[in-house]
Amino acid sequence: MKTETNPSIHASNPDSGKPIKTKATVVASKTRIDGSKLVPTVVPGAEARGLTNSYKYWVGVTPSCPVEWVNLCGINFPKVNELIVADPMRTSTKKRVPVIGSILQLTEDQIRAMRERLPRTVIRIYNDGGQIQEPGTGQNIGDNHVRPQRGNLITIPTNAEIDDRKKRNKPLNTYTPSKNDVPAARYMFAVLCEDQERGSRSDFYPDVLEVTGLEWPDEIK
Repeated sequence: MKTETNPSIHASNPDSGKPIKTKATVVASKTRIDGSKLVPTVVPGAEARGLTNSYKYWVGVTPSCPVEWVNLCGINFPKVNELIVADPMRTSTKKRVPVIGSILQLTEDQIRAMRERLPRTVIRIYNDGGQIQEPGTGQNIGDNHVRPQRGNLITIPTNAEIDDRKKRNKPLNTYTPSKNDVPAARYMFAVLCEDQERGSRSDFYPDVLEVTGLEWPDEIK
């Protein structure tokens, strides 16, 4: 299956076949899907098709989040990311700059999925260090040091999912509410970027989804 492309765009990945510094672990596979089935057919002038709108969002979790990131509906909400930029002090080198969260292009389908999934997503805290006396933490010996909470992400199943697994005799882990469960939306943020061309972050942490809710420029039924 051939795909018509702009002549100025690479017809294949130019990095394929180049040597890499690290050795990859080769795992024997039992299934191979032909590469021609993994690329779309794009023919200029063909009949128009419907297109799903998408918008840039600044997404992530706050520093107090008990997990380092939240994966939800195919979206990763990280605490910190890194940008690789040119080092102004050394023209031939680059440096890593930590940034808060990620700038992602989200679709209406993803927003719909988040609307359905977030009310069923909690973080179960299993370790609450709190204020403890601990020397050697960068504070003066004997000072209180705050250890972050730690937890696990839990998605509460729907009744339909439970019934389906029972019918198929699949293993079933039931959800029992705990006093240590907190809404994941209490730590997550998704901010519609003002600059939709390049994406934009703020210098301050935004309010979390539990407070702001989900924003989408168009009407969602």
